[in-house]
Amino acid sequence: KLVLASALLVLSSTSYANTYTWYANTYTVYAYTYTCYRYVDGHPTGTWISVKADSKSEAESKAYARMKELGGQVDYAKCR
Repeated sequence: KLVLASALLVLSSTSYANTYTWYANTYTVYAYTYTCYRYVDGHPTGTWISVKADSKSEAESKAYARMKELGGQVDYAKCR
Protein backbone atom coordinates (compact mmCIF):
# COMPACT_ATOMS: atom_id res chain seq x y z
CA LYS A 1 0.00 0.00 0.00
CA LEU A 2 2.83 2.36 0.79
CA VAL A 3 4.42 1.81 -2.64
CA LEU A 4 1.09 2.40 -4.39
CA ALA A 5 0.49 5.63 -2.47
CA SER A 6 4.01 6.84 -3.29
CA ALA A 7 3.53 6.06 -6.99
CA LEU A 8 0.24 7.97 -7.10
CA LEU A 9 1.84 10.94 -5.36
CA VAL A 10 4.70 11.05 -7.88
CA LEU A 11 2.34 10.74 -10.86
CA SER A 12 0.03 13.48 -9.63
CA SER A 13 2.87 15.93 -8.96
CA THR A 14 4.45 15.14 -12.35
CA SER A 15 1.28 15.95 -14.28
CA TYR A 16 0.94 19.21 -12.35
CA ALA A 17 4.52 20.16 -13.22
CA ASN A 18 3.88 19.46 -16.90
CA THR A 19 0.78 21.64 -16.87
CA TYR A 20 2.72 24.47 -15.24
CA THR A 21 5.57 24.14 -17.71
CA TRP A 22 3.12 24.18 -20.63
CA TYR A 23 1.49 27.32 -19.22
CA ALA A 24 4.83 29.04 -18.62
CA ASN A 25 5.95 28.34 -22.19
CA THR A 26 2.86 29.92 -23.73
CA TYR A 27 2.82 33.06 -21.59
CA THR A 28 4.15 36.11 -23.48
CA VAL A 29 5.60 39.13 -21.70
CA TYR A 30 6.05 42.34 -23.68
CA ALA A 31 8.66 44.89 -22.72
CA TYR A 32 6.75 48.10 -23.47
CA THR A 33 3.28 49.62 -23.71
CA TYR A 34 2.92 52.12 -26.55
CA THR A 35 0.33 54.84 -27.16
CA CYS A 36 -0.60 54.85 -30.85
CA TYR A 37 -2.48 57.35 -33.01
CA ARG A 38 -4.33 56.95 -36.32
CA TYR A 39 -3.05 59.17 -39.15
CA VAL A 40 -5.07 60.16 -42.23
CA ASP A 41 -3.61 62.54 -44.85
CA GLY A 42 -0.61 63.19 -42.59
CA HIS A 43 -2.68 64.34 -39.59
CA PRO A 44 -3.63 62.49 -36.39
CA THR A 45 -7.31 61.58 -36.41
CA GLY A 46 -9.49 60.26 -33.59
CA THR A 47 -8.26 58.99 -30.25
CA TRP A 48 -5.27 56.89 -29.28
CA ILE A 49 -5.10 53.17 -28.54
CA SER A 50 -2.73 51.28 -26.27
CA VAL A 51 -0.58 48.47 -27.71
CA LYS A 52 1.87 46.12 -25.97
CA ALA A 53 4.93 45.18 -28.01
CA ASP A 54 8.68 44.62 -27.85
CA SER A 55 9.59 47.38 -30.33
CA LYS A 56 8.15 50.56 -31.83
CA SER A 57 7.85 49.02 -35.31
CA GLU A 58 5.99 46.00 -33.90
CA ALA A 59 3.66 48.35 -31.98
CA GLU A 60 2.91 50.38 -35.12
CA SER A 61 2.19 47.21 -37.08
CA LYS A 62 -0.17 45.91 -34.38
CA ALA A 63 -1.87 49.29 -34.03
CA TYR A 64 -2.43 49.58 -37.79
CA ALA A 65 -3.98 46.09 -37.91
CA ARG A 66 -6.26 46.84 -34.96
CA MET A 67 -7.36 50.18 -36.41
CA LYS A 68 -8.21 48.50 -39.73
CA GLU A 69 -10.32 45.94 -37.82
CA LEU A 70 -12.14 48.71 -35.94
CA GLY A 71 -13.07 50.36 -39.23
CA GLY A 72 -12.65 53.86 -40.54
CA GLN A 73 -9.90 55.30 -42.67
CA VAL A 74 -6.27 54.91 -41.64
CA ASP A 75 -3.15 55.63 -43.70
CA TYR A 76 -0.67 54.63 -40.99
CA ALA A 77 -0.25 54.40 -37.23
CA LYS A 78 2.36 56.25 -35.22
CA CYS A 79 3.33 55.14 -31.71
CA ARG A 80 5.29 56.61 -28.86
